[in-house]
Amino acid sequence: TSADNKSINLFNKIVDNAPSLSLRLRPSELIKFNEAEAVESIAGNLNISKEDLDEIFSKSDLQGSSEIIIKKEISSQEAILVEGSGLKSLYVAKDNKRIFDPEFAHIVGYVGFPTKGEIFERELTSVDVIGKTNLEKKYDSLLRGINGENVVYRNVKGESLGTHTFSEPKKGNDLTTTIDAGLQKFFYSRLQKALEGAGPGGVGIAINPLNGDVLSLVSIPSFSSSDISESLVDPNKPLFNRAVTGLYSPGSTIKTVIAAGALKDGVIDTDEMVLSTGHLDIPNKYHPEYPTRFVDWKAHGWVDVYSALARSSNIFFYAVGGGLPYNLDLFMGDSDLSSGLGINGLKKYYSIFRLDKKTGIDLSGESEGYLPSAEDKKERTGIDWTIGDTYNVSIGQGDLVVTPISLINAVSSIVNGGKIFKPNLILGKESEILDDISYLSKELSEVVVGMKDAVNKSYGTASMLNSLPFETCAKTGSAQVMNNTQTNAFFVGCGPFPLKEEENPICVLVLVEQAKEGGLNAVPVAYDVFKWYYDSRINPVQNGQDATE
Repeated sequence: TSADNKSINLFNKIVDNAPSLSLRLRPSELIKFNEAEAVESIAGNLNISKEDLDEIFSKSDLQGSSEIIIKKEISSQEAILVEGSGLKSLYVAKDNKRIFDPEFAHIVGYVGFPTKGEIFERELTSVDVIGKTNLEKKYDSLLRGINGENVVYRNVKGESLGTHTFSEPKKGNDLTTTIDAGLQKFFYSRLQKALEGAGPGGVGIAINPLNGDVLSLVSIPSFSSSDISESLVDPNKPLFNRAVTGLYSPGSTIKTVIAAGALKDGVIDTDEMVLSTGHLDIPNKYHPEYPTRFVDWKAHGWVDVYSALARSSNIFFYAVGGGLPYNLDLFMGDSDLSSGLGINGLKKYYSIFRLDKKTGIDLSGESEGYLPSAEDKKERTGIDWTIGDTYNVSIGQGDLVVTPISLINAVSSIVNGGKIFKPNLILGKESEILDDISYLSKELSEVVVGMKDAVNKSYGTASMLNSLPFETCAKTGSAQVMNNTQTNAFFVGCGPFPLKEEENPICVLVLVEQAKEGGLNAVPVAYDVFKWYYDSRINPVQNGQDATE
């Protein structure tokens, strides 16, 4: 189930059971009544080949189980065919199937039959169904319940003499998630619309920055309970959870972390500025006439840390990340920008914000980010690290990759003053703090000012959010991929400010693959998500919204 909102106290089923029929086989009676050939013939009429049967037998525990499932979810016509065959070893049983919609697939996961190893390790049977991914897998023992035990007495002719029940089956427990079902459905549909004419996939995440509760987690393309087998071979990989498994260059969204690190280490102060003329040339010692040019997306003029975040100036972050090896007159102030944070400093702060670590969210297949270093490059390629490599990493590109869930977790810690929570999906579960970096609180508060300017200033890359009925902060990002032929658009932002639990604040991440840029593709999605959340959750009565929408 899913709680729409703690204050509203409404619950919606996001996965349920539905009645179905399954085709089952008793191996002992197959042998006893010599029905192998007849069973093979009936199976063929149900589009089950001999090879399929052989594979089913090879994966089943024929010694420990009295029956095996040949096919699940058979039709009524197929059931009539089996029942009319008169076979004693083959029969139709009442069963059930898990049903869920694509919006919730990457949260719920799916179920399936246990492997031989799982049967022995967990004392299961061949006809048991267990969670294979995500919450279904993580909380399988809680959800699945306990099998009942029956003994069938037979005479020497194999005729039934009755059944004795040793124990009754016990129903599994319900699991209530933090997911806001209404928000999840809206976020999914809005992101899906944004992907029309863009790339193959995208991600949407919403988290409460004050406790780590996950309110929405969307990965597109997705799948439903009725098309899992087809999804396994779909080239678009709908079973791939981009939110926790996908690794992406974060683009300029990472500048929030760099700004905090540069301020903490004294690389730059809030009143010091860098001049962005639109590009920065690095001399080529072998061919001085052909310098290496690193560009800004436009000439921003003099920028401080606040306007650099709001405008997303690349030149500023080249300077504080990799330093200015020449043209130091570009810098106005007392600090020395000859080296910046350097790749080791960048890696240190990326690691402090846990961008190279799993968050521990209760979902399958979570990846770890990769933080590049000079040593790794030399060992991997035999090529020395250059200042250009540092510049690329300083704007969230190059070999730097992170998961969307770790990125929004890092941004959540920036706006909440330094607490990095383990993302939580279970309602009522106590918040778990992975790291407390509140020793950076002063620097984090300055970063939030720059992120607010990205919304409130006319030159901000997320100024569209300024018309929302509450104050937000944001950072956009664009990362070039596929040999610079495509661009992924990122957005991360939070609100309403000031952050108060009673105001139900959220941090939102939007990723649109193969888009144009964060401001053009991802920001409109974030705007609509924030607006829906305000109208339906923060201020539903005044806006006349139905809380179950």
